[in-house]
Amino acid sequence: MTGAEISPSDHPKPPVRQVLTRLVKKGWTLRKENHWGKLYCPCDDSGCTTIPISGTPKDADWHAKQIARQAARCPLPPDDPRRSRTGMNRDRQP
Repeated sequence: MTGAEISPSDHPKPPVRQVLTRLVKKGWTLRKENHWGKLYCPCDDSGCTTIPISGTPKDADWHAKQIARQAARCPLPPDDPRRSRTGMNRDRQP
């Protein structure tokens, strides 16, 4: 993980702020990366789900639903190909 930890309340869009608040309470980590931020799942390994968070989504409701859908993928069994955003575990060879 890189970047400083940030608060969900820093996000400018209320629907996104609500889903981020819920996920951070469940153990997800929100860090300042990319355009606005990135969510890291609470799993202990580095091959699990990360979710990029846009600071200026065109449709905040849709972006919030997308974040929630991606977060629902975790925790998954270690051999499940959906664990990482790219569909591959980092510890597996392509």
